Amino acid sequence: MNYLEWINNCTQTRWWHDSGSPAEIDLALERGATGVTTNPVLTYRSFTSEPDFWQPKVLALGDEMEPEERAEALLKLVATYAADKVRRIYDESDGKDGYALGQLNPGYQGRWDKMLEQGRRVHSWAPNIAVKLPATAAGVKTIEHLAEEGIPICATVNVSVSQALAVAEAYYRGKEKAIANGVKPPICIVVQQVGRLDDYLRDVAYDMELGLDESVITMAGLAMAKRTYQLFQERGYTDCLIMPAGLRGAYHLTEMAGGNLLYTINTRVQDMILEADPPQVEKINDPIDPKILEQLMKIPEFVRAYEPDGMKPEEFITFGVVQKLLSQFNETGWVPLMTYLSNKKSSHWI
Repeated sequence: MNYLEWINNCTQTRWWHDSGSPAEIDLALERGATGVTTNPVLTYRSFTSEPDFWQPKVLALGDEMEPEERAEALLKLVATYAADKVRRIYDESDGKDGYALGQLNPGYQGRWDKMLEQGRRVHSWAPNIAVKLPATAAGVKTIEHLAEEGIPICATVNVSVSQALAVAEAYYRGKEKAIANGVKPPICIVVQQVGRLDDYLRDVAYDMELGLDESVITMAGLAMAKRTYQLFQERGYTDCLIMPAGLRGAYHLTEMAGGNLLYTINTRVQDMILEADPPQVEKINDPIDPKILEQLMKIPEFVRAYEPDGMKPEEFITFGVVQKLLSQFNETGWVPLMTYLSNKKSSHWI
């Protein structure tokens, strides 16, 4: 039994595939993936790397749509393809697993009304499509409404304990209303961008000339995710599944193995894990070395990410790594999709 098989068969931990590539989705399902993460960047990357597969489907849409509408339609192609691939898992698990993610327009990061409107459309594409939206103050407000309506949720661009707690609290408020209205509560996935936080804090530490060792930096995202997991258990937020994402190596999986977690892993990192063949040991309850935490606390931005009250909801959108992620989703994903294989011109400034 390899490590990915052990994770699935012998622990509470499960994992999803992280890309929109048909070939990679098939390989991941063979390896035991139980869902698929898609986003604007992965969608555009799949179109450009596998044009023979996607171009006929894109061209069949015609060229009459306006750019924003076109981007959503192209995102739908990949999200519904992925959802169909895992529909059997969804049906057999009675909706506990087997989802694909449909991400909202990242330009709506501060508009809860726009996110709710689009979220309803995205979920209508298939019952096993969860709405992926950012953990900004507007996103948190949207999450409460989605939960109330029974629409599956994935809170992304989540790089702090305080964001995760705000998402969980909003979900439970919405869940309570759903139950009162006779609506089946949906799943709620809370992404924790472990590798993205590491990347950001590395730059901050260099700029501050702190002289921190790389072995310290690579524990930052794990420290944040482990604290979130611990607090979710203590506060009874167990209906919210933490999804570590942006993995940079096997250690991002092995150091939290055994928890009731839902990882999203791209093919490259899957290969790294299988090649490393790490010991099959549950480490979810192993604490981060206090000496490493002491070093990390020298970085003010780590404190914002790590402390439960590190940020207020209105500050989420101002956190540097949040803006970095939103810009990536927009500029290298959504915006290129707006005019992909189209003769129409976008008014977007990029």
